[in-house]
Amino acid sequence: MSQRSKNHHYVPQVLQRRFAVSKQEIWHSRRGEDGLFEAPKLRLIDKTFKLRNYYTVEVDGVSSDVVERRFYGPIDDYLGKVLPEVFESFDRGVVPTFSGRALTSLQRVVLEMTKRTPDFVAAYVDETKGREFVEELLADTSGELLDEDRVVLQKELGNAARLREYGRQIRVTATVRESDDVHEALVPFQARWVMSRGTHSYILTSRMAMRIGNGGHNGLANPDAEIWMPVSPKVCLVLVRDAGRKIPLRVDDSTANIRQFNEYAASVSREIASHSPELLESLTGKKRIEPSLVRETS
Repeated sequence: MSQRSKNHHYVPQVLQRRFAVSKQEIWHSRRGEDGLFEAPKLRLIDKTFKLRNYYTVEVDGVSSDVVERRFYGPIDDYLGKVLPEVFESFDRGVVPTFSGRALTSLQRVVLEMTKRTPDFVAAYVDETKGREFVEELLADTSGELLDEDRVVLQKELGNAARLREYGRQIRVTATVRESDDVHEALVPFQARWVMSRGTHSYILTSRMAMRIGNGGHNGLANPDAEIWMPVSPKVCLVLVRDAGRKIPLRVDDSTANIRQFNEYAASVSREIASHSPELLESLTGKKRIEPSLVRETS
């Protein structure tokens, strides 16, 4: 347990590399305490889109990285295998297609990408959730709570760190819990590819995969709902209902739509990144900090 992973990436490094300047660096901006994006900086990808102990849970009373290793690890491995195959197909002039079990796997991975980020359930709610949990236990009058346990819980109401641990356990457990209803709702969705053929590029954000309602709510029950997940500056995977097979496997996106998507993605995300500092400057309204002046390593 002493060797457990403590720094957890919610945007996999394998995906970051598709948007990076090099294998190790990416232009990046995050929101400050004022809610505004900071000036873009060139950062190491192993230092971006991560939080300490974000997926840590307790197993038999001991802090464990089991969720990071056994749940998100296989998802990251999947992306590390599938993304190169996707781009190899495009390089050969073949549009990648998914069906059967391959499509089901893709659907479920994209779904998990929508949930794994702090933009889905913010980490700062952990203490609040933990406090609610402890208060509910203390409010139980059934007599099942032992007096000595009640004393411990009363003390823990004043222990912010312990409340965060309780809340984190609740958040992580709820996030990774599978739902048959949700999986069933994903069945009609097909994989399509939206491409940028011009100079405009998609950004990478901490939200990664975004549900878009097209005028309605963004829940999967909305027949017009789509899930957009950029997988490179020029390629965006879209899950969409297309029972009549009317939507081409590949669609060229317009400059205006890419800009609209980027603006929306930035507006609902706490962090954004790109290979292009100019793109981040245009979205943040801040001039980049040149690497010669500041090199961010943490």
